[in-house]
Amino acid sequence: MKTLRLILVLFLCLVLVVLSVGFLLPGKVQVERSLLISARPEGLFEQVNTPKHWKKWSPWLQSDTSVKYSYSGPEKGAGAALTWQSKDTNKGKVLIISDTPYDSLLVILDFGDSGKTSCIFRFEEIDNGTTVTWRLESNLGQNPVSRWIGLFTERMVGPDMESGLMNLDKLINANKLVDGFEITDFEVPAKILLTIRDTAQSEIVAKKLPLMYEKISRFIKKAGLSPTGAPLTIYHSFTLNTYDFETCIPILSVVPTPEGINCIEMHPQRVVMVKYFGTRSLITNAYSALQSYLNNNGLYTNGPSWEEYITNPKLEADTMAWQTNIYFPVK
Repeated sequence: MKTLRLILVLFLCLVLVVLSVGFLLPGKVQVERSLLISARPEGLFEQVNTPKHWKKWSPWLQSDTSVKYSYSGPEKGAGAALTWQSKDTNKGKVLIISDTPYDSLLVILDFGDSGKTSCIFRFEEIDNGTTVTWRLESNLGQNPVSRWIGLFTERMVGPDMESGLMNLDKLINANKLVDGFEITDFEVPAKILLTIRDTAQSEIVAKKLPLMYEKISRFIKKAGLSPTGAPLTIYHSFTLNTYDFETCIPILSVVPTPEGINCIEMHPQRVVMVKYFGTRSLITNAYSALQSYLNNNGLYTNGPSWEEYITNPKLEADTMAWQTNIYFPVK
């Protein structure tokens, strides 16, 4: 009996020591992970700033197939929220508190009975991509048991955060391949263009293009100039089955032009581009892939699109080798 009493006293003393030490442990915990991702910050920012995308990359929302989602507030930005509930993980909530495009985000993760956690995401663009830094901060309060658990948070949560960042990397790079088309995102340099602008109904455009290019080519030859790239067509607008379009051939520098031909400068700008091979019968598929890429990455067009004709059909008999590059300027 005395032995049992002694064991009980020692146990109580141990509990008191553990609790006492717990009060002396840090009341806050921070865990931080970073990953360099080969992508621009805009698309990465939108994946985190849009709660409906979290189920695609969050390490805590992918393992449970029974989870059900609901959304509230705006689609993205401050006030946007995702709530999940399942048998395994109970329920939780992602809430965007503030966003500074395309630099940083403050997000609250509410795990119900397990408490709330603040998440800060930062996006730093560098030459080869974007460094995404994810910092998790939790206030453990006065509960000594929570403070003891806080000692192991780095080891328990750190690998999950690393997994989430790697999922984000895979997701954003998978988005570069849409419906079999590879999308590239880059900045085109400035160009000097000789152009002719006109309007025509869609069925007439194909007949006008060769005549317009021929007129520009004759001027280039007469003026002793040389093209510096492939010909292209800028499509300014399309209304009531009528295109407002501009045929262009790049040259080295600005020159005076006769009436009917213009010399303009295309300024450097960010674009997304897709290479299309084949006749024009299926080129709309490439346009659809570009638009899907914009939608998936939270991007918007920032001016008229254009086509660049890499292959001369008169010199290449294989129609599947005909290459057209399609450009969407974006922001």
